[in-house]
Amino acid sequence: MAALELPTPPAALRDHLGAARAAMARALDQERASGRAACTLLSDGYDELVRAVWDWAWGEAQLGAGAGELALVATGGWGRRELCPYSDIDFILVTPARAAGSARRLAECMLYPLWDAGIQVGHAVRTPRDAAHLAADDLSTATALLDLRWVAGSRALTDELARAARHVIAPGGNANGFVKQLAGEQARRADKFGDSLYLLEPNLKHGIGALRDLDTALWAAKARWSIRTPAELVPIGQLTPRQARLLGEALDFLLMLRTRLQLQVGRATDQLTFESQEAIAPSLYPDAEPAPGHVRPAVAPAVEALMQRYYLHARAVRRLSDRVLEMARVPARRKPRIRRVDPVFLLFNGKVSVKDPATFRDRPAEMVRLFRVALELSLPIYGHTAELIAERLAQTTGGGDSLLTGDPAAAGLFLDALVDVRDRGQPSLLEQMHQIGILNALMPEFAPCTCRVQHDLYHVYTVDQHQLLAVAMLKRLARGELASEYPTATQAIAEVIRPRSLYLGTLLHDVGKPLGKGHADKGARLAGIIAERLGVDGDEVETAEFLVRQHLTMAHLSQRRDLSDPDVIARFAERVGDEQRLLQLYLCTLCDTAMTAPGNLSAWKNQLLEELYRRTRRFLRGEADADEIDLDQQVSRTRERARSLLLRAGSVPAPAFQEPAGEAPARVRSEAEIDACLDGVDARLYASLSARQVERLVRLAWANQSAGAEVEITVSYYPLKGYSELDVVAADRHGLLASVAAALAANRIDVLGAVIGSGRILGAAPVALDVFFVRDLVGKAISFDDGRWARFREDLHALVAAGLSHEAELELLSKRRRSGLAPRVTPGVATVIQIDNEASAEATVVEVFTQDRMGVLHAITRTLADLDLDIHVSKISTEGERVADVFYVSRSADAGKLTARADLDQLEARLRSALDEV
Repeated sequence: MAALELPTPPAALRDHLGAARAAMARALDQERASGRAACTLLSDGYDELVRAVWDWAWGEAQLGAGAGELALVATGGWGRRELCPYSDIDFILVTPARAAGSARRLAECMLYPLWDAGIQVGHAVRTPRDAAHLAADDLSTATALLDLRWVAGSRALTDELARAARHVIAPGGNANGFVKQLAGEQARRADKFGDSLYLLEPNLKHGIGALRDLDTALWAAKARWSIRTPAELVPIGQLTPRQARLLGEALDFLLMLRTRLQLQVGRATDQLTFESQEAIAPSLYPDAEPAPGHVRPAVAPAVEALMQRYYLHARAVRRLSDRVLEMARVPARRKPRIRRVDPVFLLFNGKVSVKDPATFRDRPAEMVRLFRVALELSLPIYGHTAELIAERLAQTTGGGDSLLTGDPAAAGLFLDALVDVRDRGQPSLLEQMHQIGILNALMPEFAPCTCRVQHDLYHVYTVDQHQLLAVAMLKRLARGELASEYPTATQAIAEVIRPRSLYLGTLLHDVGKPLGKGHADKGARLAGIIAERLGVDGDEVETAEFLVRQHLTMAHLSQRRDLSDPDVIARFAERVGDEQRLLQLYLCTLCDTAMTAPGNLSAWKNQLLEELYRRTRRFLRGEADADEIDLDQQVSRTRERARSLLLRAGSVPAPAFQEPAGEAPARVRSEAEIDACLDGVDARLYASLSARQVERLVRLAWANQSAGAEVEITVSYYPLKGYSELDVVAADRHGLLASVAAALAANRIDVLGAVIGSGRILGAAPVALDVFFVRDLVGKAISFDDGRWARFREDLHALVAAGLSHEAELELLSKRRRSGLAPRVTPGVATVIQIDNEASAEATVVEVFTQDRMGVLHAITRTLADLDLDIHVSKISTEGERVADVFYVSRSADAGKLTARADLDQLEARLRSALDEV
């Protein structure tokens, strides 16, 4: 870069900065420079620029000889030489009291050229005494002064400021008050920017384990020991070489990533969005390839490699920064409180510690027993002791397998910890064991799951964290803490006879995820190897393998299959085999679903899962009166119950999309009329709905007939369940479901599932009798008096009047689409269409997985209607940005399955084409 000579136009300053940023980018891309080296390069460019402005402003301000003692010191990221491309710069113009006026004139002359060049500047004019005094009460000033670095002017004045600041921040070398402030600010930052390390779009500066946590640790170390880098903590015994290396590598990586992020976006930002992840990752990890068999966006493997690296560094930063904060506190001048626990462990100031560190070398199982002692005493583990274990495990090959893998004593202690429901901490002791490497040492097969991510919106947590959270939820169920939310599961876990297989299967249910497609089968084999090595009994090994192999089955069946079909229950029961395995699989599935993402286990999903569990349990018990076993019994029983309800009510409700409000009752129906109506109802409705739901549909059909209306709807509101039921009765015409889907989409109403049927009411023409389970776009039930229902009813009437035409549906959808800002970039979802003729005896099952967007359900249902297919049952679910829509269909002409290859190929092609156009 050419040397700057001032006066110079702002454009020249901007060009100088542009050249510095370009040099920074070249250093990263072509020279493979470290993050710190690249940021130092930019910081040096700012040094040169500001010195040039300083020299020019000195003459411009016409300062006298007494002003020669002024100094300009960089603070913040510039002071640390960690500037990223669009960082602000902060400086203090240090002055003796007598030259304060001159200093202010100099600062004013400097600021205008910098501002004109578009540089964001934070500045202050202070005497050393005033600056230090302010640091006593202001944390941001104190941390800024710890990072100060001379740039121009008097070095002696700079040194004076550093001494004054240190005297205030750590009087007599005691920085305890300052360190306490740092810890409090760290906690507040976590509350503001997210209290989880594993955020999908982390903040590289303020997130947990991000740059500010690193800064916080180094500020504490600077105040306590007057050091500037993590490496300087090694000679004074505060960090091991490995710990210092981890912090140094984390700083390099985070600065590199933040630099690339700002270069990619072209502005100051710290949020690593999905869009930026996808833009940055491929160049960093060009060799990352998808796991075998996965149908996923091409960019996903590189993004997952990038984010796994990020989480590994962030995890190390958080653990070691806490360690430095703890060590930076000067201990009280009194003898430490030490109490013997047993021959190996003691209490050091109320925390569990080891007497002799050599114990962990000679008897590795004591590493695990430490956590059992801590749980028994309900006391925390001394941080230094935990780091001794982490250090010892890291020194061994293969992630620690030479120490703990295959050690019977360690395995037994681990299994005891795994099933101990008293472990209720956050993070749990099991999680703490994993953070320092014990789980990977005991189970090397678990190590590839560590900090592994999936590039989608459905799987919020890393694979290892997800499995640990699932175990933690099991323990909450066992303690009865979730009895009001999940009474069935709470009862079920109390009936588990041998819980080790349940806890081990839950901990390892995704252990095969790093191995690609078919992870359940691959994981089951790994789970068996691990369980045998841990010394689990043969039957428990088989059950743990079973849980891992089948951990997706109950979720898939409950959300994607017709649970009123006895064959579905019978086949699943045959796969499970006995009640104990059913209990454990139900509990594992419940916790897996709940811990995939916050709010993922909706009341709707929980209800479906519970229904599958109850029906299968009755089947396994061979209960003679179980409706689930005999479809004819189920239809007959539901019909009789609906008949009783109709006889008791007798009259027709007013057609409504809100609760009836005192309308005069219509005429009473006779028993003969009621029987005639019920005889005309599609038997599939009796198999799929409750008697109350059938009664409501029949009464709405009477109202529709009496009013002579084209369409009538009514809404039942279930806020605690998280959904509402929408009943629709209309003349049964081909394409009606597509128009209903269009009207729902136009009004931002999300469909969870549907039961589609028809009937002949009192000999009249056939009417559609449809029930939809719906919610709003944030996952809540929609009240019966919500204004959307009036608009929906109006839209549906208009579509029916227009002959249910595709054109009218598209016009409605286009009119209601969002406009304005472009949608946020999220991970892509591949469209997958599966057609199954084995899942049902009477219908072809069509499963569609695709990106969630407005109009998807309408596109599918319109395509099925255009192909003259009737839909009997529909199940809709959303997994992050992916929808999983399932339809039981048959040919309209003869109610038969689609069997010809040409028909099946045409169905898939038409669906794919329709979805491409959405």
